[in-house]
Amino acid sequence: MFEDKNLQTTGKRLFNWKSILGVGLVLFLLGGLAMLVQPAAAQTTSGGLTTADIDSLLYMREEEKLAHDVYVTLYDLWGAPLFTNIASSEQNHTEMILALLNQYGLADPAAGNGVGVFTNSELQALYDDLVSQGSQSYEAALLVGGLIEEVDIADLRAELATTNVAAIQQVYQSLLSASGNHLRGFANAYENATGDVYSAQWLNDADVAAILSSSNSSGNGNSQGARGAGGQGSGNGGNGNQGNGGSRR
Repeated sequence: MFEDKNLQTTGKRLFNWKSILGVGLVLFLLGGLAMLVQPAAAQTTSGGLTTADIDSLLYMREEEKLAHDVYVTLYDLWGAPLFTNIASSEQNHTEMILALLNQYGLADPAAGNGVGVFTNSELQALYDDLVSQGSQSYEAALLVGGLIEEVDIADLRAELATTNVAAIQQVYQSLLSASGNHLRGFANAYENATGDVYSAQWLNDADVAAILSSSNSSGNGNSQGARGAGGQGSGNGGNGNQGNGGSRR
């Protein structure tokens, strides 16, 4: 269903989402690539953030919203509690990023945008493609969830490696822990629904195997795999303030 897992990338957000989803177009996120080629000294702003930090926060605000919006939409389609449980945590995650934007006096790119509406045109197209893919079947929807979490993990790891801002590091680490929990939830649900083993879609096989074999960790939400009748999912979640609840990004 998902293709070209091992595509090469040249920038930390040069994600070939559309090739993975089989629509044959490359999403080339120029803002992320531009951040990598600017001299570090030239990136420092008056607020103590680098331009890379700012671009990262703006992008992550909408990337976390994308996860929330996709899961809300897929819940409406399939009625599996797993989606709404994780969507609750994703809502908390995007609000955590918003708090950082407010702290540093940055404009919110998601202001006034409802479910499925994005300022970033690439994320808008990606949302449409992910929902289309997840609309094909419940099993396809679970794979969409797994793909979102795998890419989110890769993105957060890259951002953590480049920022020196403690407040950003703390939030991103929390989101990273939750994304591992979410990936386990989607993988468990997929295996229960199909009888097939969940396979890596973006990260390498060994990395995904290590994540799936780990126990759920605190970090603004976790989600258990669906084990209900018909594999339709029975997530056990809560908001991010509870640590070990349900949840994004």
